[in-house]
Amino acid sequence: MSNGSLTVLGLGELQADFKRLAKSVGNKIARDAVMAGARVARDKARSTAPVRTGKLKKNIIAVSVKQADTPGGATAGIRVKNPTGKQSKALKRHGKKGRTSKTDYESPFYWKFLELGTSKMQAHPFIRPSWDGSLPQIEKAVADKLAEGLDNAIIR
Repeated sequence: MSNGSLTVLGLGELQADFKRLAKSVGNKIARDAVMAGARVARDKARSTAPVRTGKLKKNIIAVSVKQADTPGGATAGIRVKNPTGKQSKALKRHGKKGRTSKTDYESPFYWKFLELGTSKMQAHPFIRPSWDGSLPQIEKAVADKLAEGLDNAIIR
């Protein structure tokens, strides 16, 4: 009759490898994996964003969020860049009174109005539906990047 025991040889070496892996690249592998998923969502949001000048599409970015509460955790997502500056362009208006300059923002401030709507305008969301619609691709990208990172770390 068998007592159901299992003996594993070399467990100490394997445990040491896991400790070394966790210290050196564990957090980097997780950050890279979630950023891969965020890039998939960013590309989908860019493809579904309304285009008038192309500024909105260009300013949709994938970002990594620092998590002080959960050490070793990784969070990433997509957002639209905040308006950081503006440029005034002089308009040549021969013989006309009125405004002689035009303000041009580097990043679009109006994305919130498109995504959420206003009291006068119906919402035309593009970020949330692109995130929800691409969840299987995001999960696949995260899993693939995680597996690739673990394989590369173990080979080293």
